[in-house]
Amino acid sequence: MSGYTRWPSRGSSDWVCALGLVTLLSCGKAAEHSGAPDAGPSSHDSGLTAGSGGSPAGASSDSGGGATGQGGAAGGTAGAAGTELPTADVSGRWGLFVFEDPVGVLLHQEADGTITGQGCGSGAPGGGPPQQEPNLWGCGSLSGRTVGKTASFAFPTPVTGFQYQATVVISADGQRMTGTLTTSTAKITYPLAWHRVRDDAAWLDRGDFMRPDPMAGRYELTLIPEESVGNEFVAGTPYAIRYGEHTILGQLGSFWTDEISPVAEGSPLRVGPVSATVPELPNSLLIDFDAGGFTGVTASTPSGGHYRFAVTKPSP
Repeated sequence: MSGYTRWPSRGSSDWVCALGLVTLLSCGKAAEHSGAPDAGPSSHDSGLTAGSGGSPAGASSDSGGGATGQGGAAGGTAGAAGTELPTADVSGRWGLFVFEDPVGVLLHQEADGTITGQGCGSGAPGGGPPQQEPNLWGCGSLSGRTVGKTASFAFPTPVTGFQYQATVVISADGQRMTGTLTTSTAKITYPLAWHRVRDDAAWLDRGDFMRPDPMAGRYELTLIPEESVGNEFVAGTPYAIRYGEHTILGQLGSFWTDEISPVAEGSPLRVGPVSATVPELPNSLLIDFDAGGFTGVTASTPSGGHYRFAVTKPSP
């Protein structure tokens, strides 16, 4: 890994270790992560878990089993709650970020919640100049279902046989999705986010964030209880985030470059507010920094929680 956070290439066996989250997980074996992050997957995954003291991102108490079975087939049954009509329409082009593959999907949602479409391992189908479409990699037919405010969809890549399956919570305005991802090798339960892709773009706009950044790296967060309100994060529990290429991922959520104020504007970095998805996850952050990196984090959640964290940056 270079001095800035360039995600490892597809299939890299050191994806988790490259994130530097060594205090939270071990590396080198595939596993499903549902509670304490005690193991790391072998490829395509990170063992970060989704927030604190609650369900993993995407596991909503009112989902009613809305996630369909293997492959996310639209014909899967969703139990008693399967008749719940969608509260948001996910139709359109989406990009998955802070993941090693620039996954993109084109979704078509019917009134009953059935989802069809196409997914690609590199780029979002259905838009951009016509000459970009042949450059899309690893594309396959997609199917799934939306139930209430949750959705599940999946697609295989026919050439490689690799498969992606997402289970997400949708924001009320239909502009953001956050949840888990299951691949052919493991389940990622740290909160991955999806952002809508412009009609004229091949994928999400990377902007000017590919340059090296001295603040890039992993940060360990410790709650300051006397400066915090709420019970979504607790004292004595370690939390971690990683910053690089002007993006953030970790136990406080995932944030794309256009959701973070420019470093040139000075401290603090203003993250969000973004459309709320998983209730326990912050939808805005204020990140204090100096020349050495982050020095403090304040997080706000949709429920009204307000949390202040002390920050350390472990030595490389």
